[in-house]
Amino acid sequence: MRSLLRRLAPDLACLALLALLPLVFFFPVTLGGRTLLPIDNLYQLEPWASHRVEQGVPEVPHNALLSDLILQNYAWKTFLRESLAAGELPLWQPNQFAGTPFLANGQHSALYPFSLLMLVLPLPVAYGWFTVSQLALAGALMFLLVRGLGLSRAAGVVSGVSYQLSGFFITATVHPMIQAGAAWLPLILLMVEYILQGRALFPASAQAAGLRRLPWVLIGALALGMSFLAGHVEITYYTLLVTALYAVLRGMSLLYAGQWRPLGPAAASVALLVGLGFGLGAAQFLPFLETANASFRTERSSLAEVRGFALPERHLLVWAMPNVFGNPAHIPPLTL
Repeated sequence: MRSLLRRLAPDLACLALLALLPLVFFFPVTLGGRTLLPIDNLYQLEPWASHRVEQGVPEVPHNALLSDLILQNYAWKTFLRESLAAGELPLWQPNQFAGTPFLANGQHSALYPFSLLMLVLPLPVAYGWFTVSQLALAGALMFLLVRGLGLSRAAGVVSGVSYQLSGFFITATVHPMIQAGAAWLPLILLMVEYILQGRALFPASAQAAGLRRLPWVLIGALALGMSFLAGHVEITYYTLLVTALYAVLRGMSLLYAGQWRPLGPAAASVALLVGLGFGLGAAQFLPFLETANASFRTERSSLAEVRGFALPERHLLVWAMPNVFGNPAHIPPLTL
């Protein structure tokens, strides 16, 4: 055991670093007494707007694009807490219009295990800790993926930091369910990699070829199920696309290397991983599908209307100059 811990100590230190960095980055909203919730945005609406001056709130909010977090997500979490405290399953939201489905919506992440933080901590603080937990998870899983591919610890740390503190994850702070859904992608890819390699979990089980891939199937299915339960179906859809692309490209590389024989069982194992992942996520995914079919957007938006939401071609400049068309926190130099 001591020799194992000694051998794993450098990797554990790297994982600890990847857990510490998000905490340092978000220290003000975890241990610093502040909150991620854009409460100043409320003062653009009544009844809060009438008290803006006396509360000393600026007329222009810091970033109006963050309003979903306080107007929508916070309301979801509040209703979830109130329902569970009353001993009720939050299946139905009676306070919106004439009532709307709640649990089937999914984006509240009610079935996601990490949402326990939203139930046991005060909500203004819980959002910061939830974000830290998901960024730490994302960085750790990316580190494991890179190490599983046989690369160095330094490569793993750089990859983990690049993933967890990427623009995608930081800007998704306003949508916690997006962070949660995307955090599991590296683990799914790692399990697909191990399946394709035919790697055994323990050396003694190397001869049990029929069961060799089963641990990776189960772990990968758990990760995919977590992505489903996070509640943002688009992110899970993208996760499945990336997983399929990765599996196909790795399979082609194995064929090119002449290692074609294990591909049949490996493909079946990957399919089983996806199937079990769907099964785990079905508690959230199936009610969502039923509710989505009743959406007012179903078959009512033309392709031209959808394309109208796209940014114009000139916004390709942001790849080189991110704020050339302004930043929602201050707008200039050019208009958005």
